[in-house]
Amino acid sequence: MAPLSDRPESGGISFCVPEEARGWRLDKALGLLLSAPTPEQRDARPDLFALADLGLRARRRLCDRSLVLVNGKPGIPGLKLRAGQEILILPDPDADSEAAGDAPELVLKENGLAALYKPAGIHTAALAGSLSPSLESLLPSLLPSEEEGYASRLLNRLDAPTSGLVLASSTEDGERQWRRAERIGNTDKLYVALIEGQPLYDFTVARRLDTDTRNKTRVRRTDDPDPLRHTEVTLLHPLLAGEVPGLTAPDAPDLPLMLVGCRIRKGARHQIRAHLAAAGHPLLGDELYGAEHSCANGAFLLHHGRVSLPDFAASRLPAWLPLLPQAARERILEFLGEA
Repeated sequence: MAPLSDRPESGGISFCVPEEARGWRLDKALGLLLSAPTPEQRDARPDLFALADLGLRARRRLCDRSLVLVNGKPGIPGLKLRAGQEILILPDPDADSEAAGDAPELVLKENGLAALYKPAGIHTAALAGSLSPSLESLLPSLLPSEEEGYASRLLNRLDAPTSGLVLASSTEDGERQWRRAERIGNTDKLYVALIEGQPLYDFTVARRLDTDTRNKTRVRRTDDPDPLRHTEVTLLHPLLAGEVPGLTAPDAPDLPLMLVGCRIRKGARHQIRAHLAAAGHPLLGDELYGAEHSCANGAFLLHHGRVSLPDFAASRLPAWLPLLPQAARERILEFLGEA
């Protein structure tokens, strides 16, 4: 295999086409070049080398996005290669640089079950043909499998702008433990969020959710009879936007906001976002669900801070906690059981 070398001047990584790949299509050759990195190379760029596991479609999309150069020019998937040509894979411009100082990590591992921390700005699942970091692409290094024939896997997801805990399993028993607890309602998930407006009392949103639509969960007019599908909202601390300039955009310093804690059990796609919007208090910055004002990070603040089930519990504080007033920090610590 031809040696690999980093290209710091471009932020990319380069390959020399080996003799064995002469005449191959570019998309096929990428699979060969990415398939056998050294341990040091995989540790340095797990997001890149995970593409070898995502298949031909992912590599074609990488080419279609002009992230693969052949001798300095964008290469199409079907380009026939010559031995000795340089292939340079550029960094993905969609990768969120704001998450660079807030890296994914293993929070807790017990009996084949693990809680991983996902920063805001990265995806839970790897996107086909994208070099954007994802928890899935980092999973082999964060949580090696503990059981022969079983590949570690993620058990739930968070939206890219949402930070916090994601569950994973490294054994079949660990996965069964999570599936069983979730099915019978023995999982307890606590989130903290920043919403528009200042409701007066704690409340519960019981409305039925329709998750069939691709981009946006619809909230039905009827309630869901299953209390495990409801969202319980606890008021934590009122704020004005001007009090937390590191978290809010400067367009409306007198905008009333509220830090809230949200408790869900089974969970559905966009459940907290959709339920809060249906209650008239969308997440600050969540334009998809009707927010009228922006958040400093360009998205919204929603953090999965604690998860528990029988014989397993993990917690992780939000990275933005230090930006809050002391009284607000204390309320979050109390809600997440960290006080």
